[in-house]
Amino acid sequence: MVLFFGPPGSGKSVQGELLVVRNKCRWLSTGQLFRDSSDPEVLKRMATGELIDDELTNKVLDEALLNGDQKARIVLDGYPRNTMQAKWLEERLLSYNREIKCLIVFNVPKDELIKRLSGRGRTEDAPEVIERRLNIYYERTKPVIDFYRKRKVPVYEINGVGSVGVVHDRIQTAAEQCLRV
Repeated sequence: MVLFFGPPGSGKSVQGELLVVRNKCRWLSTGQLFRDSSDPEVLKRMATGELIDDELTNKVLDEALLNGDQKARIVLDGYPRNTMQAKWLEERLLSYNREIKCLIVFNVPKDELIKRLSGRGRTEDAPEVIERRLNIYYERTKPVIDFYRKRKVPVYEINGVGSVGVVHDRIQTAAEQCLRV
């Protein structure tokens, strides 16, 4: 399992979809799972920039991991978003017969993120929601990277600025190193 980390707007979804096609992996994005949801509480929270609570997030991810191709390598985008979720995933890995091979972290300057997010047209990309989502990422999600570093999981930091193709080449190089581990 490869974990994608990066703030909203860093390109995780676009790059994840490209990576899975190129490497015959399965892409799981909690953000996409939530956007596809018909649960009114999920949709309300997304519109205001609030994170979906850990219990519901874990439930949605658990179902997705159990219901898909059990042999496919997985690129997991948008999870875990905090250390409690990281601990939950760590406890569940054996039941999925999986291990975390590496983290690929997308680094993009804040002004570039705001520019990208403002142009997407999603309801969760209003200016005040963007600022809230970025703050949540820096406060709650970035510490998860250190959680995995302490557990000796390889972390590949990627410059997420450039054309889709250039950034993808950087990610592909990291993924190839990661999947050999």
